[in-house]
Amino acid sequence: MNMEMNKNISYRLSRIRKRAKRIFKITYEDLTAQIFYDPRNTFQLQLCRDAQCREEILLTKEITRAQAFHIMNTRN
Repeated sequence: MNMEMNKNISYRLSRIRKRAKRIFKITYEDLTAQIFYDPRNTFQLQLCRDAQCREEILLTKEITRAQAFHIMNTRN
């Protein structure tokens, strides 16, 4: 991932975090998944390498409400 793309993702995530609530977080070994919900009924899935999700963000994707609740309710 190039630096420009990483900077854009970081900027977009900082905007999302200011107005969105984190409704789910799970960490498994060195991967962390978080789901954010904002007032516009938008759900965002974020995957990253560390537990605080400050350094290496692997994926940020808008998901549906159904997908968000499926992820939160799935137990493996």
